[in-house]
Amino acid sequence: MKAPLLYRVYRALRRGWKRMTPEAQRAVQTFVASQKTAHGYMNAGGHEDAYYQQFGEVLEAVFTPRKLLTTNIRLTVQESRHKDTIYGRFFDFLNDEMTWSKGQGAWSKGQEVMTTNAVCCILAMQYQMGLQSDTTDVEWLQKRQDETGGFYASEQAPIPDLLSTAVALFTLRLLEINVKDATPFIQAHGLDNGGFAPTLYDDYSDVEYVFYGLLALGSI
Repeated sequence: MKAPLLYRVYRALRRGWKRMTPEAQRAVQTFVASQKTAHGYMNAGGHEDAYYQQFGEVLEAVFTPRKLLTTNIRLTVQESRHKDTIYGRFFDFLNDEMTWSKGQGAWSKGQEVMTTNAVCCILAMQYQMGLQSDTTDVEWLQKRQDETGGFYASEQAPIPDLLSTAVALFTLRLLEINVKDATPFIQAHGLDNGGFAPTLYDDYSDVEYVFYGLLALGSI
């Protein structure tokens, strides 16, 4: 029986965490702690935000595994307008995979725009449900990888980014498909303060991008 996808994500985060040096781990923990107030985790703008709270709580469980026993790991979409998209369906799947496995079926792209995130959502759900992966989607995803190892968010994206790289690496590892080494790309997005930048043009971070940094490291 396959492990639930959400716990596969957690295990990838743990692998990424273990691959870091003790010095880097301390920096990451210090940064994550700096993003927490007395009431919860902050977004990139410095405001408490329930969406970022969930990433902070998962990271706490990654840093201290025994917290997993008392942490109800869930990931939800940020905005209600995404509820009926592939993203909304995917996060519903993450949090209630057993129900989906009883016959709801995987989400079809329909008329949605092809993006790395959307394609990864579909491929991951198909894999978990024992369905045949769409070879066109797999090939499309493989073509999104840059020579640097990073992945583009879409065919039109000007540069590869950390979020797209993390979810693509995780998905292709699920499917046991080899990719170019992305280690230098991921490391280049690490910041001195312990966070991970969204792109090489950014110099800020938040707990969501620490999540993606560890997920990427744990999926190479």
